[in-house]
Amino acid sequence: MRKSRSQAKTVFTGELMTEFRELLLRERSSLVRQIKSLSDASLTSSRQAGEELADVGSDDFIRETELYLLSEEGRRLALINLALESLAAGTYGICVDCDKPIALGRLRAKPYARLCIDCKVVREKNDGAAPDDRDDDSPVED
Repeated sequence: MRKSRSQAKTVFTGELMTEFRELLLRERSSLVRQIKSLSDASLTSSRQAGEELADVGSDDFIRETELYLLSEEGRRLALINLALESLAAGTYGICVDCDKPIALGRLRAKPYARLCIDCKVVREKNDGAAPDDRDDDSPVED
């Protein structure tokens, strides 16, 4: 029988908890700066009357790319905030699909990871879909 998320508790205490909180806060701070920079650049227009169509098309392409990056960075920011919440709740580092611990190496590489490597592989084979018994609708990292 599968444990509910509230029953699955992490073993993160003391130094590990501090290490990952600092990692997540640094990553969040960096993302906030990137998002601000991207939003400032992509939400302003510098078009002049009589510009060449090629220039307008190029500007539009650049703006669309920046907006896509902005949405991706926003998604990562949401995952970081979820990780900080789970750290405070004592459930950080627990896979949202199988309730098993996520490897420390994976968390150090991607501190907002919500899946263990085995469940990540399963999702990749399943086009990103969660197992049928998963009841968590919040975002899951790539």
